[in-house]
Amino acid sequence: MARTADIRVKKTKERLKTSLLSLLKEKSIEKISISEICSSADVNRNTFYAHYTSIEDLLSEIEGDFLSEIISALNISGEVIHSVKDLLIVIFRIIRSNEDMCALLLSERGDKNFLRNILYFALPGAMDNWTNELGMDKEDAKLLFYFIVGGAVNILEAWLKDDLDFTIDELAEKMNALIIRAQSAFVPAQ
Repeated sequence: MARTADIRVKKTKERLKTSLLSLLKEKSIEKISISEICSSADVNRNTFYAHYTSIEDLLSEIEGDFLSEIISALNISGEVIHSVKDLLIVIFRIIRSNEDMCALLLSERGDKNFLRNILYFALPGAMDNWTNELGMDKEDAKLLFYFIVGGAVNILEAWLKDDLDFTIDELAEKMNALIIRAQSAFVPAQ
């Protein structure tokens, strides 16, 4: 009996997520109502509130699911990740395979912090590496991290909109080169 309830909850949540993503194609999240989501998902408002406190809560779960997919893919990808470039290739493949959802979430209608959160996850050891391995000042490492994340967000948005015509490997190579050049500006002379 509990298993049936779990399946029913999962299906209901999927309908609500699909409904929100569909509505995001038409208008910004600020203009979407819970009633519209419920109507599109064919559930009542009480059902919505049984699972979520707000539309932002629902969007946050969609983003969390995607981030979990990235984490899972990195853990089971079978690919050896020796460098930032290798990590970028794995992430770009996942983004490309979920291109429609990512484009929606990154659009002016979605959540601009979505991609930043992916990058914050993807580069957790960067600042430690820069300070411990390269001898970079902690404040410089923080500045470099924010610079790289901001630039990467803009590059990925343009790539998903087809403003940049690079393969996954080419984009990873170019972004890796940009990161190396940027970090070299802060590394103390030997």
